[in-house]
Amino acid sequence: MAVEILGNQNGKLEQRLVKQLKGSGINRITWVSPEILEVHDDWRKDESVVWRIQYEYYNQILPIVCLHTYFYNFAQTMEKYGPQDIKWKVWAPSPAVCSKVIAVAIKDDVIWEVLFSGGCDGNSKCIDRLLFGISIQTAKYLLGDITCGDKGTSCGRELARRL
Repeated sequence: MAVEILGNQNGKLEQRLVKQLKGSGINRITWVSPEILEVHDDWRKDESVVWRIQYEYYNQILPIVCLHTYFYNFAQTMEKYGPQDIKWKVWAPSPAVCSKVIAVAIKDDVIWEVLFSGGCDGNSKCIDRLLFGISIQTAKYLLGDITCGDKGTSCGRELARRL
């Protein structure tokens, strides 16, 4: 089976997608440009035009997977091809922070993985590692009052706010 991914080949979300798809037996992965969403026959039916807008709005870092002529966003792809008991939340944080997209894998109200696209690579890796296995309530408590400089918020606070 083959898939096409619209996104940045070096992006964290895209790398996680590729790993998950290959783990599910999908080895033919090609990278495509945003124009695929314009020429697709069923763009009105499967909301690909909406995802094109989202992709561009999020600074071209929100990956989209095309499988059998249907389009799936990051969370849908992970829930379709990943473990069925893990749910993904994906959102754009406040424009005041450096990260553009935050993705969190949750299983039974416990955090399994946190991915940030954009922002400080080292800090986002630290947050992911430190929050693994932590309950959502504990993560909210730990991160809810952290600010970055004089911004009034931070990537961690944005994460806590949306959990």
